[in-house]
Amino acid sequence: MGQATVFRSNRMPFHPQRFFDILEGFGNYASALSSEAGSTKEKVFKGVVRTKGRVWLANANAFPLDIHTAGKHLGLEPYPKPFLAAEDKSMWDEEDCAEYDEAVEKGEWSKDFGDRSSEIVFIGIGLDKKKIHERLEEALLTEEESKKLGGMSGWKKLPDPFFGGAAVENWFEVSYVEKD
Repeated sequence: MGQATVFRSNRMPFHPQRFFDILEGFGNYASALSSEAGSTKEKVFKGVVRTKGRVWLANANAFPLDIHTAGKHLGLEPYPKPFLAAEDKSMWDEEDCAEYDEAVEKGEWSKDFGDRSSEIVFIGIGLDKKKIHERLEEALLTEEESKKLGGMSGWKKLPDPFFGGAAVENWFEVSYVEKD
């Protein structure tokens, strides 16, 4: 019988290297049913066969990243629309204002990071939900690390194992092109 668990966080973004490091062990039904569960190098995502959601990655701070896995195939791509909190409020349209009001009403808008958040659904067999949540929590950037980096702007200095430097260049902040 299949299982699912949902991880949500809006306290801090994922540390890109730690998130990259834990994204192993995505398997398929055969690996989920195998007898390797007690191995010493147990992978936290053993048994996960499908993942979908959005990720807030520290070095891609302005744009949520769409995450999806099927078996061992991982996709991580930026959404075309940035987080509202990353946009200049003067550029918001009516729809953005309604989205903001709804987020505030639902308690999904934080004073520090606005609507920036991660939400990932894991579907599989024999999931260790507690371990999945623990490892994902450990992969978040800590407040102490953020302070040592000099705050949000220092997040640009973090490694970029997913995009080879393109995350900071393309998705760390929203840039506006002036029209003639």
